[in-house]
Amino acid sequence: MDEYRPPKLIGKKAPLNCLVLPNQHHAAWKATQRYNMSFGAYVGALIDRAEGRPNKLDGMQQGALPIEES
Repeated sequence: MDEYRPPKLIGKKAPLNCLVLPNQHHAAWKATQRYNMSFGAYVGALIDRAEGRPNKLDGMQQGALPIEES
């Protein structure tokens, strides 16, 4: 395998071009709508999560804690 070469940046971000299956694309689109994120932000959060780093997705699905009735 070749050595890693950093990509040419666009501003402070690196382009990521790939192909996914139609059902994966649809699932990603639904997630971007649910989390109010761009595709790039969603993919970046998934990469961070897979690497064990803090990310924008963790904790977003947790609902509000129920308030005990008095």
